[in-house]
Amino acid sequence: MLKKLKIILQMLSDGNYHSGAELGNKLKLTRGAIWKIIKQFKKYDIDIEAKTNLGYRIPQGLELLDKKTILQNVANKNQQYINKIEIFDELESTNTYLSDAVKTGNNNTNNVCFAEHQTVGKGRLGRSWLSPFAKNIYLSLSWQFAKPPQELSNLGLAVAVAIAEALKIYGIKEGIALKWPNDILWQNSKLAGILVEFFGETHYIYNAIIGVGLNVNMPLKTGKKITQSWCDTAQITNSKPERNKLAGILLDQLLTAVSSYQDNGLKPFIKKWRGLDASYGKKVTIITPLQKINGTGLGIDENGHFLLKNSTGKIQSFASGEVSLRL
Repeated sequence: MLKKLKIILQMLSDGNYHSGAELGNKLKLTRGAIWKIIKQFKKYDIDIEAKTNLGYRIPQGLELLDKKTILQNVANKNQQYINKIEIFDELESTNTYLSDAVKTGNNNTNNVCFAEHQTVGKGRLGRSWLSPFAKNIYLSLSWQFAKPPQELSNLGLAVAVAIAEALKIYGIKEGIALKWPNDILWQNSKLAGILVEFFGETHYIYNAIIGVGLNVNMPLKTGKKITQSWCDTAQITNSKPERNKLAGILLDQLLTAVSSYQDNGLKPFIKKWRGLDASYGKKVTIITPLQKINGTGLGIDENGHFLLKNSTGKIQSFASGEVSLRL
């Protein structure tokens, strides 16, 4: 983001009116020049309200991500795991940024990356993840695991439990559920998603890029573009979001989970995952690249594989695929 645009954004982030003269004095620009800069906010889908004799404001304001405030919510024992933490105004994708660092071999371990806005946000199976500016949380963590690949396939389930724990600490104690393999729901509406990618195997050393997208205060205009039922933390709590606090809690729980997963695998997470299973005992469709099978969800096994009781009563196990709840 251009420096002058960022300065104006920071001034307007309090939600109050600021006159063109005030902004111009700060940047040593004319009011006309300020207006030209403000028009660039449209690129980021930031709503600017302009009123004669009052000036400009961002209705409800914006809470921009701040490293210091985020780390206040990360335990010291987990902060020691972090090699580097970066916050960007705009990225193609936080996962892409860290995966590129892994491929170049440049400080690629235990890095944390946040973005205010993603131009090409990534979901599973090639889907896009809508990423309006400074409204939600887009977070990726690179982590090096000394495990064979078959022991890493269910990492996303541990991450899902970590997100659920973070939301509980934040204050959302009811209604959270997990849908295999990577969705976090609240009352059957999608609240967060996970994308885990692996790179650079060398003697059973794998670099994982763990991406999390969490809806915090999704603009309704953007939400209309989403093709499934969704929700955000602002709707759930009916209060003004504390985005830095939630980002810190989320990072803290994510670091706790991956460090435990490195030592113990999925085992410590299975009971909690099962307790939050959105599809247990429900009519579901499991979708794989080759077929769609209807049946009843029976949770996960010890390996994190999805269990389905089909129409003949046979129980089938799936290591990959996607579950659709038939609500």
